[in-house]
Amino acid sequence: MIEPVRLAVVGAGRMGRRHLQVLAEVAEVEVVAVVDTRPEVLAALDDVAPGIRRAEAMEEVLADVEAILVAASTPAHPVLTAAALEAGRHLLVEKPLALDPAVARRLGDEASRRELVLQVGFWRRFSPPWRVAWKMVRGGSIGRPVMLRFSQWDAAAPPPEFCDPAVSGGLAVDCGIHEFDLAEWLTGDAVTAVRAWGLPTVDPGVEAVGDLDGLVAVLELDGGAVATVDLSRHARYGDDVRTEILGSEGALFVDVLPAGRIRLGTASGMTEPTEGRCDDALAAGLAAQIRAFASAVRGRRVRLPGAEASARATEIALAVAEATRSGDRVEVAEVDG
Repeated sequence: MIEPVRLAVVGAGRMGRRHLQVLAEVAEVEVVAVVDTRPEVLAALDDVAPGIRRAEAMEEVLADVEAILVAASTPAHPVLTAAALEAGRHLLVEKPLALDPAVARRLGDEASRRELVLQVGFWRRFSPPWRVAWKMVRGGSIGRPVMLRFSQWDAAAPPPEFCDPAVSGGLAVDCGIHEFDLAEWLTGDAVTAVRAWGLPTVDPGVEAVGDLDGLVAVLELDGGAVATVDLSRHARYGDDVRTEILGSEGALFVDVLPAGRIRLGTASGMTEPTEGRCDDALAAGLAAQIRAFASAVRGRRVRLPGAEASARATEIALAVAEATRSGDRVEVAEVDG
């Protein structure tokens, strides 16, 4: 058991509250403060942060913590990250680290220079169904990946002011970034070009701020596989996430409702590996990623998604957004190195 990492959570909105719920059950960290610029939000935290110090500015708590978990609004991520790095604090930042990939990479370089951990919240990489999927794909359980499908259907759209592309990056970034990250992480291949189409808008509030609540994208990967990504903000029945991978020798299926699981289909039939099961795939992923973060802070060698992973997924998301607007096939920058 490692010594708990003293942590402040910055941003107590929807995702910040979800983190706080999970962190209460993670012994590897100690939440000593919650920060939010909105007094009314801080006043409503008794159910998820009882007895924990509350502050309206990150600077008020930096002296008391080793690390910061940033769950604030996306445009605030770079400023908060830079300030925490300047103060010598380790960081776990909600995705994306920055809407500009170049900014994300500069922050990553600064973290490396200071020898600080800078992790980005790609929680699906840590959630049991996707962890098992990664091991099986990389281990050859389904042969060579040929076709992939990624779906994220949220129950309802966030408030229009959040959907504003200037705030969240829009649907392609805010929702799609997880799927674009998974496409490269699961296969080990790079996305080289995209096509995308916006779907008829359902929520007039989303349309009013210039965003979409549904799109379909096609990703070309340099290993020859093709991935489709479909995103929606009006599934109504729940937040539904699914991943399907068809290989030359079988297929994998990941889904999260009513519970997290993975299924493997081969010529021998269909099986469901028990190590991929979990009641709540999001909670399990958030808990596992913060445990990995704490291990890295304590000096252990842990493979974490960092600034480059965020920059890369954001580049793909921005290409998808451009392809949606233009109707053209858009090439994605080559992976550096």
